[in-house]
Amino acid sequence: MRTRKLSLLLLSILLLGFLLGAQQSRQNRTPEDYIKLLESERRVTELQVERVITTLKITPGQRIADLGAGSGLFTRPAARKVGDKGIVYAIDIDAELLKHVEKTAREQKLNNIRTIMAAEDDPKLPEPVDLIMIFDTLHHIGQQPTYLKNLKRYLRPAGRIAVIDFTVTWPQGHESMKYSLDDLDGWMKGAGFKRIEKYDFLSNDFFVVYQ
Repeated sequence: MRTRKLSLLLLSILLLGFLLGAQQSRQNRTPEDYIKLLESERRVTELQVERVITTLKITPGQRIADLGAGSGLFTRPAARKVGDKGIVYAIDIDAELLKHVEKTAREQKLNNIRTIMAAEDDPKLPEPVDLIMIFDTLHHIGQQPTYLKNLKRYLRPAGRIAVIDFTVTWPQGHESMKYSLDDLDGWMKGAGFKRIEKYDFLSNDFFVVYQ
């Protein structure tokens, strides 16, 4: 019996060590590893990036804000849509990700991308825009009702806000960030917006547009 208890104790210690090691590994993930995750073929396929951008009916000359741009996965195709006379603002609070956006913009000769180092409670846009894209980002933002209400001043007349976020399966570690589409509708209504479009082609995300 004593030997069995010692074996179980040893197993528990080993398991705890493995879990702590895995957690530390995630925390120590390099910016390069995170960019690879954001740009992975699986994520591109699941989010149907080109279809999303086409669905938004972005036109040449528009001003677009990619709020929580990350690696620029949606920033670059949006920049191609707005053309040389348009601008896409890539907004994030991670300097390393913004450096990657700038690098890829240079490599792909996209001269209409501007990066913005935002505050956690303010995207710091220099001008009102036609469209704000918030993709896989809103769950990271604190005080969503207040944040969304403050976005009003960053929109041109008839400007839109498009939101994509998880529905069925949320990533590990995101449990405390969960919210529903009903929650979002309530926040947006309180901020003075009305849902005008809803698309159902993403398997694990809702895709809605407000004005």
